[in-house]
Amino acid sequence: MTDYTLQPIPGKTLSRRLPEGTALVLEGGGLRGYYSCGVMEVFMEKDLLFPYIIGVSAGAANALSYISGQPGRSREIIEHYVGNPDYVSTRNLLTKHTMFDFDYIFGTVPEKHIFFDWDKFHEQDTRFLTGAMNCADGKTVWFEKDTLKAPFMASRASCSVPLITKIQHYMGYDLLDGGISDPIPIEKSLADGNTFHVIVLTRNKGYQKEPFGHTAFLKAAFRKYPAVAEAMRTRHEIYNRQLALCEKLEKAGRAVIIRPLKPLNVSRTKAEVPALLALHDEGLYEGRAALGSIEEMLSIKL
Repeated sequence: MTDYTLQPIPGKTLSRRLPEGTALVLEGGGLRGYYSCGVMEVFMEKDLLFPYIIGVSAGAANALSYISGQPGRSREIIEHYVGNPDYVSTRNLLTKHTMFDFDYIFGTVPEKHIFFDWDKFHEQDTRFLTGAMNCADGKTVWFEKDTLKAPFMASRASCSVPLITKIQHYMGYDLLDGGISDPIPIEKSLADGNTFHVIVLTRNKGYQKEPFGHTAFLKAAFRKYPAVAEAMRTRHEIYNRQLALCEKLEKAGRAVIIRPLKPLNVSRTKAEVPALLALHDEGLYEGRAALGSIEEMLSIKL
């Protein structure tokens, strides 16, 4: 594979900052999150910066290249690195007890292959929140942008899917996937005072999350952390409630929802590179199509 440290993608300042009170809200979804990368590529094309960005799981992780202002970085990662079994594989689960190798994803890739511009990330004039679930009580812990540094511990925690990845230990917390406790973090964005939201989902319109089930198995698997088992048991209720709130805000003219037009043919854990590249480009297309609605609702020219 090409050593991208020789030709890094430079970060840039996104100078067209949207009005205060405008938020970008990002759902997770594992590898489905590369749809969101395509959408955020559009914002970089237009040099647009949201003053407030909030995400969980893959949504938060995929926002990193947007905030660092590195166009094309996410697509390069899909094309050259996601297909490596070290990124995600059943082999990892058997040998490393995690399907996603975060040392490779958040260490090897940004340090040895495709440069991540930390300086530009921290200079960018935005508030960025990454959510992870506190295993002790099943509630979301929010990490601000200034707490993110190598080796991306808040990002790792937010992406740590129960049962197929390890619990992460950071800043005194035992943490797992923020997409369990706050799958679409619209309520936190509203609580922080935002009045208009661009919400990027990774499921098509009409999708409703079904119960996970297997209650006895969850209780056994998380006997040391009963709050995790309970959060997983009720996750579908939280997801469907937050989704309904997003759609209510959209009807009221307080949000634009960008989401796949049809059910996705990719899973959250299977790295099929051509399908993921097509998913990224679908996000690019649908992100461009949504610009008119954002312009209209914010009464600005993008």
